[in-house]
Amino acid sequence: RSTLMIENIYERTKVLSKTSLKIALVLPKDVLISIEASKHLITHSSNLAIKSKGLMVTQNPDFFLQNLNDARASVDGCYYWLELIKDEGWVNGDILNPVLEECTAVSNLFGAAIKKIKPNG
Repeated sequence: RSTLMIENIYERTKVLSKTSLKIALVLPKDVLISIEASKHLITHSSNLAIKSKGLMVTQNPDFFLQNLNDARASVDGCYYWLELIKDEGWVNGDILNPVLEECTAVSNLFGAAIKKIKPNG
């Protein structure tokens, strides 16, 4: 695997994670579903950064593949909660649209890497 590509993905996921965390922290504190969305977004975005960092340090192919799958699940979770936040109007779509696009792009990168490592999986 290409170290440069992994470092690029890690940097992108780190920015995406920080952005998602900042969005989670500005959500309304007086709406129950908003509070839940914030909690879930914090969990998914934190896991995304942690699993992506794990891609840079592991040498075990099975662990690497598991981290890819986990990171993809985390970015997809971020997407879900960010989309709900957008639909509810808690954060302007002009702010969220590029973040949602980056979630999709990163998820696709993880998916392509998973397919390359395990083409029949």
